[in-house]
Formats: sequence, C-alpha cells, structure tokens
Amino acid sequence: MDPSSANSVNGFYSFLNRSMEDLERVYHSNNFMSVQFLQRVICLLRTSHSRLILLVQKLQLPVGDKWLDEYMDETSKFWDACHVIKSAVSAMDNFCSAGISIVSSLQKLNCSPPPETQVIRAISGCRREAVGLEQENRALMENRVQALPFWSDPTSSAGVMESSKVQNGFSGFRGVLNATRNMSSLLLMILMQGLVYCFPGDPTTPQQTAAGGGGGFTAAMGRMKQRVAAEVRLRKGIQLYEYRRSKAAMEELEEELERRSGEEMEREKVERVKGLIGGLRDGTESILFQIDDFLDEIVEGRKKLLDLASHHNI
Repeated sequence: MDPSSANSVNGFYSFLNRSMEDLERVYHSNNFMSVQFLQRVICLLRTSHSRLILLVQKLQLPVGDKWLDEYMDETSKFWDACHVIKSAVSAMDNFCSAGISIVSSLQKLNCSPPPETQVIRAISGCRREAVGLEQENRALMENRVQALPFWSDPTSSAGVMESSKVQNGFSGFRGVLNATRNMSSLLLMILMQGLVYCFPGDPTTPQQTAAGGGGGFTAAMGRMKQRVAAEVRLRKGIQLYEYRRSKAAMEELEEELERRSGEEMEREKVERVKGLIGGLRDGTESILFQIDDFLDEIVEGRKKLLDLASHHNI
C-alpha cells in the first residue's frame, strides 16, 4: 500500500474511533433516545459518508473495479433504510397536530366553563392517533425493515475477522468500507428503534456483543450496542423520548380532567403539555431535515464517484 494511502486510511479509522467515543458521551449526557442523541446519530452517518467520499478521491482507485459496485450497494441500503425512517417520522405529525388541538381546547376551557367532556374525547382521539401510529410503524418494521439485508451483527467476532482479512483490498478502501458498513448498521438500527418501532429480543434489537470483540472502534460499538439493548429489553414500541413523554402527559391530562369535573385546569399543566408537544414536533421536523440532507448527499456522492470514474480521474 502507498504510504500516503496508508495515512489516509489510518486517518479515517482515527475519525471513526473519535466519532464513536463522542457518540458515547452524547448518549450519557442526554435522555435515552432523545432527539438530541438521535440527531447526533444522523450527523455521524452523514459525516462518515462525506469522509468516505473524500478518502476515495485520495486513494486513486482503479477505474471500473469492484470497489465502486460495493460502495453503490452500501449506499443503496442507506437509501432504503432512511426512507423507512422518514416515513415513520412523517406519520408522527398527526399525533402532534392532535396534541396541539387539545392544548388549544384546554386554553379555551380556561376562558369559559366546560364542556371538558369534549376535551376528554379529543384526548382519547389523540391516544388513538398514537395507537394507529405505532401499529403502522410496527408494520413498517415487519414488512420492510426486516427485509433489508442490513441487520447482521456489526460487532460480532466474525465481522472483525472478515474486516482484518479484507482491509488491504483496493488500497485499504475495502476495510474502510467494511468498518463504515458495521458502524452504519448499528446507527441505523438505533434510529429504527428510536423512531420506527422496537421489538425487544427481536433480531433487529442489539444483542450481547461477542467476547473479545476488539479494541477502539469495535469496542465502542460493542458498548453502545449493549447499553441500547439494556434500555429496550423490557419495552416495545417507539422509543423516542420526547414522544413517550408527550404521550404520558396526554394520559395524565385525561385523568386530571376527569378528577376536576368542571374546575379549571392549572395553566402551568396546560403550558407543560404545549411545550412537550411543540418540542416533539420541532425535534421530528429537524430529524426529517437531516435525513433529507443525507439523502441528497448520497445522491451527490454517487454522482461524484461515477463522474470521477468515467473521466479516469480516480
């Protein structure tokens, strides 16, 4: 391998190590499956893809060789998985709209006496939206996600052995692509569980990492996998923290209204629900923007590498 190529490849592995360590810190400093954590997960997907494109340009890989097909295959998987996530997140807007409507009704209720029964019915409707959303997302996971060829264990000892055998292929590109594949599989798995649906104990749920799974980057992936598995092992459904918190607040509101029987709701409680629903909507919109940007970057990256290859510049 050319020394300059080795430096570029080693730099990429160092980037992966730093990125996974940073993601661990973000995980510990935020609530489980919070918008902030999932945004950082998407950010890492995007930056690793961008760095991969830059690396290819430095390695001067042979024109028309298998490395391009392998890159295209991997980005096709990214594309399919991101569209599933985008579909699930977009569907969450109906729940947010129902919640905002309830807050508006409660604010009117505090200006003039009941009918609080109308608000209770609206809350029941919001809860039905949540049930429908989770049913649709469960169907997405069962019908589309498990069909993706993406859910092999990214931190298994077999994966590490395979990486060590092939890492020098195409000036080290194949090993880099394998490492990126493993990390991306883990990150997409986390996004699926946070934003689509989680089945504890299911093949798409991270399991215990194989013993002796390597150091650095591989060890960081293994730790992340185990921590996520520990959190989700007893609960199913959409794991997004802001969604679960908003749904619980709706249930508390319904109980509160039934207890009060005509009395005014406390303004602070209404404002709290308003803030939770607003935060959920803002967070999911931000995630959608990030996913759209990532999809655009995949298209641009594929075009760039095809163009470079066709002009014999690689």
